[in-house]
Amino acid sequence: MIIYGNVLEQDIKINSEVAVALGKFDGLHRGHRTLIEQLSLAKSQRGLLCVVFAFVKSPKETLEGEDMKYILTTAEKRLFMEQNGVDILVECPIKKEILSMEPEDFIEKILKDKLNVKEIICGSDFRFGHNRRGNVEFLREHEHIYNYRTIIVDKLKYDERDISSTYIREEIANGNISLVNELLGYPYTVMGVVRHGKQLGRTIGFPTVNIVSEADKMLPPNGVYLTVAVIDGKEYPAITNIGTRPTVDDSGNTTIETHLFDVSIDMYGRPLELRFLRFIRPEKKFENIDKLKEAIRDDIRVCRDAIKDYF
Repeated sequence: MIIYGNVLEQDIKINSEVAVALGKFDGLHRGHRTLIEQLSLAKSQRGLLCVVFAFVKSPKETLEGEDMKYILTTAEKRLFMEQNGVDILVECPIKKEILSMEPEDFIEKILKDKLNVKEIICGSDFRFGHNRRGNVEFLREHEHIYNYRTIIVDKLKYDERDISSTYIREEIANGNISLVNELLGYPYTVMGVVRHGKQLGRTIGFPTVNIVSEADKMLPPNGVYLTVAVIDGKEYPAITNIGTRPTVDDSGNTTIETHLFDVSIDMYGRPLELRFLRFIRPEKKFENIDKLKEAIRDDIRVCRDAIKDYF
C-alpha cells in the first residue's frame, strides 16, 4: 500500500501495530537499508507491520536553482521498497503544515493516531517538527507517554565520511559508479520502458534497445558503462551508452542505449531495468563510422572480460 499526500488531511487509521522508519529515503543507500533491516526484525520477531514514512520534496516546492534530480525516481523507490518487504510506504510531501507541526503533535496526531506506532526507527541525526525541535532525545523522552519504543541507528561511514544522498550524488556526477554502488549497497539503477529509436545501432552491427528515464532521474556523465539488463526478472550482461551520439546524430538529445551480449529478443514496450556496474570511457565524437565501430568492438571486449567479475 502507498499513501501519498498530506497525511494530516487524510482519513488514515491503521489498526495493526506498526514499526515505522522515518527519513527521506532518497536513494535507499546502505544507511537507509539498515533502517529497513530493523523494520524486518520488528516484523519477524514481534509481528509488527512494516511502515516507511518518507518525507519527500516535490519539484513544485523547490527553491530556484536547487537541484531536484533524484538517485531513485518515485517508481523506482516504490519498487525497491516492495522488494525489501515494506508493507506500507507513506510518501509525505514536505509542506508548511508538516514543517510547522509541534514535535509532540507529530507523534500524537500522525504516528500514534493514524499509524498506531509501537516502534520508531530512525537515524541518530533525525530531526522533525517546528524549527526542527524534534530529535531522537525528544522521541525517547515521550516513549512512556505514547507507549512506543525508539530504535536509533548510527550513521554508517565510508572512508571516514557519513554515507548520505549528498555524497552519492557527488559520485554519480563524477561517474564513479563503483563507489556509488559501494555506498548504495546495490548497483545504481535506471528503469524505463523500451522505446523505438532510430535503429542506428542495428545498421552498424550493434543492435541496441533504448529507454527514456524520468525527467527527475539523476544520470551519470555521458559515456560507456558495463551494465546488466534485467527484463522479466532475468539478467543479461550488457553495455550501455549514455549520451548524444555525436558521431551519428547532431540533435543533441541525450539517449540511453543498451546492447545485450549474444541475445536477440523483442523488448519493445516492456519495462527494462539497467544495473550499472562500471564506467568504461567517456563519450567522444569519432572521425567516421568505421572508427566508431572499432571503438564499440573494443568497448564490448572490455565489458565481456569485466563481466566475469560479476557473473
